[in-house]
Amino acid sequence: ALTDDWPLSRLDSTLRAILRAGVYELMKRDDVPVAVIVTEYVDIAKAFYEEDEPKLVNAVLDRVSRRVRGEGRGKDAS
Repeated sequence: ALTDDWPLSRLDSTLRAILRAGVYELMKRDDVPVAVIVTEYVDIAKAFYEEDEPKLVNAVLDRVSRRVRGEGRGKDAS
């Protein structure tokens, strides 16, 4: 779940697929910097959505990166 009141099932399948792929890369591709992964998946979300979904992808992947790698996008951006 994204939060207790926002289960993943509440998102459409395209957005879930984008998040799933981004989380996979954050967890399994240590050779790819966090900033690159987050930026790429935000760009993918922008190709499909014009509203707030890219911001959601950014927030979720940033949060996941802090948990699985102990770093956020800001650390890699320097």
